[in-house]
Amino acid sequence: MAKKSEVPSNAVVRKPTAKKSFSLDNYKKKKGVASVASKPLKWIPIDDGLTKATGMPGVPIGYVTLFRGYSNTGKSTALMRSIVNAQKMGQFVIIIDTENNIDEGNVRLSKMGFDWGGDYLLINNKYLLENYGIVQNKERKEAAIEDMAKALYDFLDDQKSGALPTDVVIAIDSIGTLNCIKTIDALEKDTSDNNQWNAGAYEKSMMSLLNNAIPNTRRVDSEFTTTIVAVQKIWYDAMNKVVKHKGGETWFFGSRLIYHFGGIITHGTRRVSATSKKRDLNFGFENKVNIAKNHIDGEWGGISLEGKIISTPTGFIYGDKEHENAYKKKHILYFRDKFNDESLSAEDIDFKYEAMDAEGNVSFEEGIINRAEESENEE
Repeated sequence: MAKKSEVPSNAVVRKPTAKKSFSLDNYKKKKGVASVASKPLKWIPIDDGLTKATGMPGVPIGYVTLFRGYSNTGKSTALMRSIVNAQKMGQFVIIIDTENNIDEGNVRLSKMGFDWGGDYLLINNKYLLENYGIVQNKERKEAAIEDMAKALYDFLDDQKSGALPTDVVIAIDSIGTLNCIKTIDALEKDTSDNNQWNAGAYEKSMMSLLNNAIPNTRRVDSEFTTTIVAVQKIWYDAMNKVVKHKGGETWFFGSRLIYHFGGIITHGTRRVSATSKKRDLNFGFENKVNIAKNHIDGEWGGISLEGKIISTPTGFIYGDKEHENAYKKKHILYFRDKFNDESLSAEDIDFKYEAMDAEGNVSFEEGIINRAEESENEE
């Protein structure tokens, strides 16, 4: 019978090493990483017609939204509607107008419902030059990309410090209008310049703002939220068959939601006229609109619909007969005033569509189309 093994008297007995407990929370604290939730997603409405066409509620608060496209496609209409509705929601609106399209008491904004006696701040190139450009260089005669970037960071700093204790919506019209300091200096000295300088200036001065500073205001530990909505024109790179953005691609990459107005190769716009008793009133433009980029978190992420809209002085009409008729009835006083006919009814008005060429001129070769004829052709 085998004997039981005996442990030698001089042997060292090792006890099993106790398993160390692990706390993910403690590890995150050690590394300086904390899980912070985002605020509930809220939206600034733009227009029912635009929502019908794209499926999106409007402008997401705490994000960067871009309205892009060719001229006369509805970009500025969307921006103005966002400005008006943001103010109505109690957001403090900062309008940065680098194209000199908006001034105090702007009639179009007033017709949309903007309160010029309410809370807002209107900034133009003169403000940027006097408060930022000349401070850096007394000889400077033109506001620069870097000046706008400094102004944006100043507003965020004021929001954090309590000097601007409110939610803020910054509306920019438009990206790609300003030159960078290097380009301005070259133009003033009549030396050669490079388009890539402006693109580089946008990336250097604003990429962190778009990717970090604005998203951080969505965190629940941020008392106030900042939203940016901007307009940017595009051009088509035929060689590479891709859309390019005036001023470079920084805002394309930094925006989380992009509305694309019009076509890709051309603007794809038709002029819209109201006709009554053989008289015409040109009052809008029709084109396609879709969501070119959607990185919104949650249930709204990834949605992308395409539809037709008519951009008018007061907003958008979804491009079908039902919404046309509703617009006529709602704005019958406007049409009566323009046609100088107090007896005019909505039924007396027809809409006609005129194709336009690449320069925005009516192309008579393609003829005039009215909605009734178009519907018959589609059937």
